[in-house]
Amino acid sequence: MVERRFWLANVLNILMNVVQALIGLYIVLRLFGAREVPFVRFIAAVNRPLLAPFAGMFRPVRIQDDYVLELSALFALMIYSLIGFALIKLALMMVKR
Repeated sequence: MVERRFWLANVLNILMNVVQALIGLYIVLRLFGAREVPFVRFIAAVNRPLLAPFAGMFRPVRIQDDYVLELSALFALMIYSLIGFALIKLALMMVKR
């Protein structure tokens, strides 16, 4: 059983895992040229606010007409991961006091 004093680090870890999964799924769907079905539109809509600060930072790499590597989304994934890692470490440091 996880100790109660680690609750903040656990919540941050879960939140970061969800953000990473959503952005990662978006990247994979775009890379494989997924069609505009309701699930793909839902994933794009959920990611819109997460990716907005990074929109247009890099040009997407088009492999063919439908296959796109979203470099801005990939960069966002790295930045969110670093921020999440730092916040989790900070929460764990606060527990040790």
